[in-house]
Amino acid sequence: MPRPAQTLEPPTIAFCPFCHDGFEGMAECPEHQLTLVPFDSLPRPPAQPLCAVTFSVDPRLGRGGVLLGAAFVLLGFLLPFVRAGGIDASALEAAIDGAHNLWLTPGAACGVLAVLWLRRSAPAMRAARLAVLGLALAGAFPLIYTTRRIAIVADASVAEVHWLWGLAVMCAGLAFSALASVRLGGPGRLGPQAAPGSVGRKI
Repeated sequence: MPRPAQTLEPPTIAFCPFCHDGFEGMAECPEHQLTLVPFDSLPRPPAQPLCAVTFSVDPRLGRGGVLLGAAFVLLGFLLPFVRAGGIDASALEAAIDGAHNLWLTPGAACGVLAVLWLRRSAPAMRAARLAVLGLALAGAFPLIYTTRRIAIVADASVAEVHWLWGLAVMCAGLAFSALASVRLGGPGRLGPQAAPGSVGRKI
């Protein structure tokens, strides 16, 4: 009778947890006297710190809060800002109609975005923390001035004024950017990397 064909199994290779060298058919590393382990059980090196980002909208390194705050300011500029005499107006419409200082608020948000566009390394972003904080505060002053001015004019003309949620969104965005600026360029982590080491076979 013909003998059944023998099944060929791939050789079992285990790895030293210290030097990461691979050995076939052995239980201990001949150099370090350590028990060999499967490749999946090898210790992984610590994650490397993230030092820079590639895309300007990357939220890592403390950029997410600043980005979100600037986006809120730009969105709130287009939303209903004030209601007077039964008419709703956005901050954009108010700026076009005469409250020209309101242009400074979205301008500050664009300045924040420009900082994030130009500063992509962690040290550069940390150096720009005060600039982002200053831009957020500078964007708040036109809102304070304009709301006060509109309220005075409304009182003089005995008109009723209601502030709408566009103002709240802009204020929240400026506050968010200001608070998030203290973490700009902060620590970030890369995903775990494969452990380096030889997977060659030693016999």
